[in-house]
Amino acid sequence: MCRLLAHASPTPVTTREVIGDASCHEWQRLGRLHTDGWGTAWLDGDEVRRYRDAARGLDNPDLTDALGDTPSRARLTHLRLATEGFATRVQNTHPFRVGDIVLAHNGSVTPYAQLREKVTDAELARVGGETDTAVVFALILRRHEAGESLFDAVTATVSELRGEFPTSALNLLVLSPDELIAVHANEGAPIPHELFEESGLGDDLPAGHVDHYYQLSWRRSEDGSIAVTSSGLTGDGWNRMAPETAVRVDLSTLQVERRELLGASLAA
Repeated sequence: MCRLLAHASPTPVTTREVIGDASCHEWQRLGRLHTDGWGTAWLDGDEVRRYRDAARGLDNPDLTDALGDTPSRARLTHLRLATEGFATRVQNTHPFRVGDIVLAHNGSVTPYAQLREKVTDAELARVGGETDTAVVFALILRRHEAGESLFDAVTATVSELRGEFPTSALNLLVLSPDELIAVHANEGAPIPHELFEESGLGDDLPAGHVDHYYQLSWRRSEDGSIAVTSSGLTGDGWNRMAPETAVRVDLSTLQVERRELLGASLAA
C-alpha cells in the first residue's frame, strides 16, 4: 500500500514545475503515513535512471530534490507503506527495475503463496526483492520478452491477476524510454483502515484515504504535460481515472491510449 506520482512532459521539467510547489510539498507529506521507504525513476536523455532509499521520505532532502531539482521528460516517484510480512529494505523498495523498464505499485495481491507459484526462483531473483510487486513485474516481463508490447504485457498480466485474485489492488506505474503506463485496477480491494489506525495520525490522515485510498487521478497542463497521482492531493485540476482502466502515454508525442481491463468483468 503506497503512493504513486508521475509526470510526462514535452521537454525536461521537474515534477514541481508540472504540479506546483504546494502539491509537491503535500505529496511528500504523505510520507507521514507511508514511512517504509521511497524511490524514483526518471529519463536522463533516453536512459532510465533509478534511486531507492529504505528511509522514510517525509523529511528526506533527496526526495525533495528529486521532485524539484532534476528536470526530466518523465519521472515516477513512490512512497512505500509495506505490506505485512515484507521487510523494509532497499531490495523491496519501489520502483523495481530490469533493463530499461521500471515499475512501481500501489496495492497488494493475496494470498502471496498462490501468486508466488506463478514465477520461478530465477525470474524473481532477476527482479530482486521478495514482494508481491516483484512477482507481478516478473510476470509482465515474461510476456513482454515473449514478444508482446509492453502495454499489452502490462494490461494482460493485470487482467489475468484481477480475475484470479478479485480483491487485489493493482495500481501500477511503468516507465520505459518510450512510454509511461498507468494502471488503475482495484475494484473490490479492501482499504487498509487498520494500518491507518495503527499510524496514530488520527485527524491528520491524508485527504481521500478513508474512502478513496486506491483512487488514481490525472491532469494535463497547457503545455501538454501529464501528471498522475494517488489520492492525497487536494489541489484543483485533477480528474479521476476510470476504474479498471490503463493508459499509455507515448513519450515522444504525449498522445494517450486508453484501455479497459478485461479483469474488470472477471472480478465483478
